[in-house]
Amino acid sequence: MTANPEKFRLNIVGADEDVPRVLLAYGRGCGGEVAFVMRPREATALLVHQVKKEPAKLWRTDLGLAPSHAPELDADPAAAVAEIRKMKASPPPAGPATLKGKWAGTLFCTDGTPSMRLDRKVASYGTLKLASKADGRWSATFERAEKWFSKAKQESVERTSLAEAIQAGMGLVIGLVSEACSFRDTRRRNAVDATYAVQHPYTPPKEAKDPTGRYQPRSSFRAIEQADGWVVINDVGAMVAAFGKREKGKAEKHASALTRGKVNAPVATVSYDLSSPYGLTGMPGPALAPPLSEIAAPEPPACPTSVARIASATEKEAAALQELSQSLWGSTEAPELLARAGKLLRHAEALVKSPLCSGKEQKMAWEDLRRGADAYAQARDAIARGEKPDIVTTLRRISERVSLAAARAAKSCSAGQQKIGAAPRSSDAIAAGITARERPKPATVPMQPVWPPSAPPQAAPTAKAPKVRKAKAPEVDPAKDQALVNAFADAIKQAAQQMGGTA
Repeated sequence: MTANPEKFRLNIVGADEDVPRVLLAYGRGCGGEVAFVMRPREATALLVHQVKKEPAKLWRTDLGLAPSHAPELDADPAAAVAEIRKMKASPPPAGPATLKGKWAGTLFCTDGTPSMRLDRKVASYGTLKLASKADGRWSATFERAEKWFSKAKQESVERTSLAEAIQAGMGLVIGLVSEACSFRDTRRRNAVDATYAVQHPYTPPKEAKDPTGRYQPRSSFRAIEQADGWVVINDVGAMVAAFGKREKGKAEKHASALTRGKVNAPVATVSYDLSSPYGLTGMPGPALAPPLSEIAAPEPPACPTSVARIASATEKEAAALQELSQSLWGSTEAPELLARAGKLLRHAEALVKSPLCSGKEQKMAWEDLRRGADAYAQARDAIARGEKPDIVTTLRRISERVSLAAARAAKSCSAGQQKIGAAPRSSDAIAAGITARERPKPATVPMQPVWPPSAPPQAAPTAKAPKVRKAKAPEVDPAKDQALVNAFADAIKQAAQQMGGTA
C-alpha cells in the first residue's frame, strides 16, 4: 500500500513570468532534510537529501528533467551546502510575463521517490498543469472548462525539459481557447499594449523567499589509523588532515574540533574519491580512458528495422551503464566504465548518422551527443591532470544523453523523410565535439542510402546484357550462306535424277 506523499511547497522566483527563473524548496521529510534548486531556463537542477549523521545524497541533471529517483551520490554535507549556494547564485534576468496568473508548484516525496507538479490558471476557464513522469520527463496538460464552451476538453503533450513543456503547453492554451478570443483573455493587456502600459504599468509580485538557506547540516569527522600515521577524514572518506604514527591524540582532537565547528575545515568538493572510496588508501589511481577518436565507430545503419533495433539496444546499454555507475563497480571499475561510455557514444553517433534520419529530432540528437562527448572529454582531461573527477555523475550524464539521442534518432528515422546529398551540418558538430579536437577530420562525402542496393551507373548495361544476348540475331557470313545455298541446290538435283525427272 502506497503511503500518502509528503509535500514541499515550491518557492518560485519569477512566478509571474512565462518561464520561471528559479524553483526552490526545503523541508523536513523523507526521513531527513530535503533541499531542491532548479533553473528551468538553463535545464539544471539539484536535489539534496540529508539524514542526520550521514553523508548527504545528491541528484542532479542538466537536461531539465524532474527528479525521478532518490538521490544516490554521496557528498560531504558542507560540500552539499556549497553546491546548493552555487546552484541558486546569480539567477537569470527577468523574462517576459505575458500570460495571466502565476506559477505555483509542489515537490512530492512518495515512498522515497520524488516527483513534481506546477499549475497556472491562465484564464477564467482553463488551467495549465505540468507534472513530472516516472522517467523524469514532463507532461503539459490544459483543461478547458465547460462553462464557457459547448463542452469541456483537455489536451496533453510530453517534453524532456520543463521549459520545453511550458512552451508546448502555451501552444495548447492558444489552440483550445481560440474560440473565446484567447489573445485577450490569456495575456496581460499592459504586456502587449504599450499605450495601456503607460497608464497602467505592470508591477511584478514580491520575490519569493529562499527556504534553502535553512539547510545547514554539520559535517562529521573522525580519525583513522593508517600504515604511515593517523589521518582525519570527513563523511565521504576524503582526507582533510594527516598526523604522525604517535599523534593519535592530536588527530582525534582535531577531528572533534572540526565536528564541533571550532576549526575551519577545508570544504571538500562534491567528487567521488576513486582511489579511496571507503577511507582506504594506497590503491592505484584510475587509468586513463582512451580518446574518443581512438574508439572505432560502426557503420551507420541504413535499414529501418536495424535502426529501430539498434536504438532499442543503445537505450538498454545506456540504462545498464547508469545502473552500474551507482553500484560498487562505479568506484572500483571507473576507468573501464568510462571507456565503455566512450564506446557507447561512438555507437550512438553511428546511429544518429543513419541516412534515414533527418529533421529537428536528428539535430536535437546531435546536441545530446555533443554534450555527452564534452562530459567524457572533461572527465578524461581531469584524470590526465592527476585530478579525481566525479566519474559517477559523468557516467550518469553520458547515459542520459545517449538514451535521449537514441530515442530521438529512432523517431527521426521512422519518419522516412530522407534527403539524399551532403551530410547535415549537425553531424559535423558532433564529430568536432568527439574527434576533431584530437586530429583533423577528413572531408566528408555525400552519404547515399545503401538499402535497397543501387548499382553504379556503369553497371547498368551489364545487368541487361544476358537478355540482349538471348534476343540478338546471328551474325551474317556471305560465304557461308552461299555454300549452304549451293549444297541445298545439289541435293535437289540429285533427288530429281533419282525420281527420273530433271531439275
